[in-house]
Amino acid sequence: MAEVVAVSQETLTSSLTLLVNLGKVLLQNAKQEAAASLETFVPHKITTLFGLMAASEGFYRSIGVKTKSEAESVWQKSYHHADVREQVEELLKLETEWDSFLESVDKGLQTTDEQLSGGKPADSLSPDYQFTDARSGKGVTLGQFLGQGQKLLLVLIRHFG
Repeated sequence: MAEVVAVSQETLTSSLTLLVNLGKVLLQNAKQEAAASLETFVPHKITTLFGLMAASEGFYRSIGVKTKSEAESVWQKSYHHADVREQVEELLKLETEWDSFLESVDKGLQTTDEQLSGGKPADSLSPDYQFTDARSGKGVTLGQFLGQGQKLLLVLIRHFG
């Protein structure tokens, strides 16, 4: 396990506050975009989630960690401070709100985990596994992206956080 980083209470509180506030704004925007049209939200507006990933990355960087479990270790050390505890609770509440929103998007599109997966979770993916390109809506395979001499960032929207 990585060494727990020492972060000042002020840095931790301000970083948590920024993440929570950005997350709330992004969630509100996503809800408005999804309410306008789920059919256009998924292929064209889902990039709102990239903002959430960038905000999380900024939070991790500001407190000197790389993973959520490392961040939890940092805030556990300062959880006895009321302002840190309040922001951690706000963050956990926000995570639940995001989960509920994404579940409502799935319901609106009439999809479930079982329908999406067609079975049990896989330990690995074949290069022939079919995906839908969120930007174009076209079917693509993982193999189309592999071996192109580029670093691949595959974002599975249902399982972030």
